[in-house]
Amino acid sequence: MENTCFFMKIKPERKKDYIDIHKKGNIWPEVLDNIKNAGIKKMKIYILENYAICYMEAENINAAFKYLGEQPIQRKWNEATADFMDTQPDYDSKEVVKTLNCIFDFYDKEQY
Repeated sequence: MENTCFFMKIKPERKKDYIDIHKKGNIWPEVLDNIKNAGIKKMKIYILENYAICYMEAENINAAFKYLGEQPIQRKWNEATADFMDTQPDYDSKEVVKTLNCIFDFYDKEQY
Protein backbone atom coordinates (compact mmCIF):
# COMPACT_ATOMS: atom_id res chain seq x y z
CA MET A 1 0.00 0.00 0.00
CA GLU A 2 1.30 3.45 -0.94
CA ASN A 3 0.30 6.76 0.58
CA THR A 4 0.67 10.44 -0.15
CA CYS A 5 -0.20 13.71 1.49
CA PHE A 6 -0.63 17.06 -0.23
CA PHE A 7 -2.19 20.42 0.41
CA MET A 8 -4.35 22.87 -1.47
CA LYS A 9 -4.87 26.53 -0.64
CA ILE A 10 -8.49 27.58 -0.12
CA LYS A 11 -9.70 31.13 -0.58
CA PRO A 12 -10.47 32.34 2.97
CA GLU A 13 -13.88 33.68 1.99
CA ARG A 14 -14.83 30.27 0.47
CA LYS A 15 -13.57 28.02 3.27
CA LYS A 16 -17.07 27.30 4.62
CA ASP A 17 -18.29 26.41 1.11
CA TYR A 18 -15.34 24.05 0.64
CA ILE A 19 -16.06 22.34 3.96
CA ASP A 20 -19.80 22.12 3.21
CA ILE A 21 -19.36 20.53 -0.22
CA HIS A 22 -17.25 17.77 1.36
CA LYS A 23 -19.81 16.82 4.02
CA LYS A 24 -21.35 13.38 3.77
CA GLY A 25 -24.18 13.47 1.24
CA ASN A 26 -22.89 16.56 -0.59
CA ILE A 27 -20.16 15.01 -2.72
CA TRP A 28 -21.44 13.83 -6.08
CA PRO A 29 -21.92 10.02 -6.07
CA GLU A 30 -19.93 9.77 -9.32
CA VAL A 31 -16.93 11.40 -7.63
CA LEU A 32 -17.09 8.84 -4.82
CA ASP A 33 -17.32 6.08 -7.44
CA ASN A 34 -14.23 7.50 -9.18
CA ILE A 35 -12.31 7.46 -5.90
CA LYS A 36 -13.26 3.79 -5.34
CA ASN A 37 -12.58 2.80 -8.96
CA ALA A 38 -9.17 4.52 -8.86
CA GLY A 39 -8.15 2.05 -6.17
CA ILE A 40 -8.01 4.63 -3.40
CA LYS A 41 -8.54 2.81 -0.12
CA LYS A 42 -8.44 5.80 2.21
CA MET A 43 -8.74 9.53 1.67
CA LYS A 44 -8.95 12.13 4.40
CA ILE A 45 -9.03 15.90 4.12
CA TYR A 46 -8.03 18.03 7.09
CA ILE A 47 -8.34 21.79 7.38
CA LEU A 48 -5.60 24.03 8.75
CA GLU A 49 -6.40 27.73 8.48
CA ASN A 50 -7.07 28.14 4.74
CA TYR A 51 -5.33 24.94 3.66
CA ALA A 52 -6.95 21.62 2.83
CA ILE A 53 -4.51 18.82 3.64
CA CYS A 54 -5.33 15.57 1.86
CA TYR A 55 -4.03 12.14 2.91
CA MET A 56 -4.53 9.19 0.55
CA GLU A 57 -3.75 5.48 0.50
CA ALA A 58 -3.87 3.29 -2.60
CA GLU A 59 -2.15 0.24 -3.99
CA ASN A 60 -0.62 2.50 -6.65
CA ILE A 61 -0.87 6.26 -6.10
CA ASN A 62 0.32 7.19 -9.61
CA ALA A 63 -2.21 4.84 -11.21
CA ALA A 64 -4.96 6.30 -9.01
CA PHE A 65 -4.10 9.86 -10.08
CA LYS A 66 -3.91 8.77 -13.72
CA TYR A 67 -7.35 7.17 -13.49
CA LEU A 68 -8.87 10.26 -11.85
CA GLY A 69 -7.35 12.50 -14.52
CA GLU A 70 -9.07 10.47 -17.23
CA GLN A 71 -12.58 10.78 -15.73
CA PRO A 72 -14.78 13.53 -17.21
CA ILE A 73 -16.85 13.86 -14.01
CA GLN A 74 -13.67 14.50 -12.02
CA ARG A 75 -12.86 17.42 -14.30
CA LYS A 76 -16.41 18.75 -13.83
CA TRP A 77 -16.00 18.46 -10.03
CA ASN A 78 -12.73 20.40 -10.25
CA GLU A 79 -14.46 23.06 -12.34
CA ALA A 80 -17.36 23.23 -9.85
CA THR A 81 -14.99 23.68 -6.90
CA ALA A 82 -12.40 25.86 -8.66
CA ASP A 83 -13.84 29.09 -7.26
CA PHE A 84 -13.15 27.83 -3.72
CA MET A 85 -9.48 27.22 -4.40
CA ASP A 86 -6.26 29.13 -4.92
CA THR A 87 -4.70 25.78 -5.87
CA GLN A 88 -6.34 22.46 -6.63
CA PRO A 89 -5.32 19.05 -7.98
CA ASP A 90 -4.31 18.63 -11.57
CA TYR A 91 -4.42 14.87 -11.90
CA ASP A 92 -2.72 15.03 -15.29
CA SER A 93 0.46 16.58 -13.93
CA LYS A 94 3.43 14.82 -12.34
CA GLU A 95 2.80 16.52 -9.01
CA VAL A 96 -0.58 16.97 -7.40
CA VAL A 97 -0.32 20.49 -6.03
CA LYS A 98 2.15 20.65 -3.12
CA THR A 99 3.21 17.23 -1.87
CA LEU A 100 4.22 16.96 1.78
CA ASN A 101 7.30 14.93 2.67
CA CYS A 102 6.76 12.37 5.43
CA ILE A 103 9.46 12.65 8.07
CA PHE A 104 7.95 10.30 10.70
CA ASP A 105 5.96 7.11 10.10
CA PHE A 106 4.70 5.00 12.99
CA TYR A 107 2.13 2.25 12.62
CA ASP A 108 1.10 -0.63 14.84
CA LYS A 109 3.95 -0.45 17.35
CA GLU A 110 6.68 0.09 14.76
CA GLN A 111 8.44 3.05 13.18
CA TYR A 112 9.07 2.87 9.45
